[in-house]
Amino acid sequence: MSTQRPGGPETHPVVRLLDCAVAARPDGIAIEAPDRTISYQELGEEVSGLAARLRRQGVAPQDRILIRGERSSHFVTALLATWAAGAVPAPVDGAHPEARIARYRAAARAQWMLSPTLEPESAPALSPALARLDDDGEAAPWSGLSHILFTSGTTGDPAAVAVGAEPLRAMSAWYAREFNPGPTDRVGLLGGLGHDPVLRDVIAALLGAATLVVPGPDVLAMPGRLVQFTGSAELTILHCTPALLEFGMLLGTEEDRRLPNVRLILCGGAPLPSAVAERTKVLCDTARLFNVYGTTETPQVAAAHELRAPRNTDTTSPTSVGEHLPIGSGVAGAAVLLGAELPGADLAADEIVVRSGHLALGYLDDQRAKDRFRPDPLGEAGYRLYLTGDLGARGTDGELYVTGRADRQISVNGYRVALQEIEAAATRHPHVTRAAAALEAGPRGDVLAITVTIRDDNAVTAAELRRHLRGELPAHAVPSAVRFGESVLDRNHKARLVSNG
Repeated sequence: MSTQRPGGPETHPVVRLLDCAVAARPDGIAIEAPDRTISYQELGEEVSGLAARLRRQGVAPQDRILIRGERSSHFVTALLATWAAGAVPAPVDGAHPEARIARYRAAARAQWMLSPTLEPESAPALSPALARLDDDGEAAPWSGLSHILFTSGTTGDPAAVAVGAEPLRAMSAWYAREFNPGPTDRVGLLGGLGHDPVLRDVIAALLGAATLVVPGPDVLAMPGRLVQFTGSAELTILHCTPALLEFGMLLGTEEDRRLPNVRLILCGGAPLPSAVAERTKVLCDTARLFNVYGTTETPQVAAAHELRAPRNTDTTSPTSVGEHLPIGSGVAGAAVLLGAELPGADLAADEIVVRSGHLALGYLDDQRAKDRFRPDPLGEAGYRLYLTGDLGARGTDGELYVTGRADRQISVNGYRVALQEIEAAATRHPHVTRAAAALEAGPRGDVLAITVTIRDDNAVTAAELRRHLRGELPAHAVPSAVRFGESVLDRNHKARLVSNG
């Protein structure tokens, strides 16, 4: 089976991985999901069939397709088929509110929307709905787009990050060399839809002709369910966020429980607390555990640190090394450095910078963030810098640690969120004039909060405002605390928002 389009663009590297997996293990289980189990031969046929259908319906090479999906086998088929058709997938979680989906469409300048759906249970075949959008279809400023992912923009709307195929090639080569996935591996489809880790889940399975295991909808939503699923499904490879490890794997887990089948855990998306890492290492005592670092703009993994033994929690280091693991050294050709370690580059001394030949192409929008990509001060062909906005420091052990942010972005359950996006969503309420969002320390951890001012004497309740925000934002970005306040002038005669109580 070959999914390459005759006479068309070069086959996408992930589609080539699928072709190799089909050839190596046609009868092996490719995807095991709550609704069905399919072999590699069946997956290859589904992908070829859907790619042909997309082309028949007018999808052209480099057309941008918003894939509005859910965590399922059909999402995987739709993603692979879009690549096989020569188009550019922009995957998003279909559970997001309509207003949010519309902003994703606008940010990606999507020309099509693909919604994988199921036929009745008696014939659970893929029956995707493909719709042509009325967008102007303005061309992207680059050729050779692979896919589009979304991150929190600085202007109050999602930012569309345009990625070429080379970062996936580089990551795949590094992953295969370092971890050697094989036919006996079982990889959990745990990544958030529309984010880099979900691509890593798919690629890891294809690299080894392994089985991609799709959890049911409650597995990632209920505390302690992931550890049960990992054990019963006999998963061997997990890609998680720190929050998912703690919430899904460690919460309520018996101290003597072990998951002997797990051999590899890559944890990223936020700083990994040492205590969470060490408890995970006890639970999965035969697994290799890595703290991985990267951003949407430095696709996939830019650096990795393996936890090999319990850490020294001496906090005399200015970086409080006892709280989080270091982010490790650069991988797949990347170098992860502090600004001060790139003399002559005129960078903030404590900002973490990724130097790589495999960065994202750039943003389709979000003009204020474009200067995060910089030329390589060393002049090496193909290399650029990406200024992450993360602040860091070297510990006394020489390792690099994340210490904070240089801007107003925060991490919520492994998702990067710009507070400006939350504030912009709040002010789209007809009675809200100003808003100020913040991450605040609470007795049970950090709490996302927002303070708003209301127009004239209009009555707006906290519950009403949260309903409005749920219609504008992904669930992880909806503040749990709402306060009402007023504007005052600070000592520099600038307006700021203070809570009335």
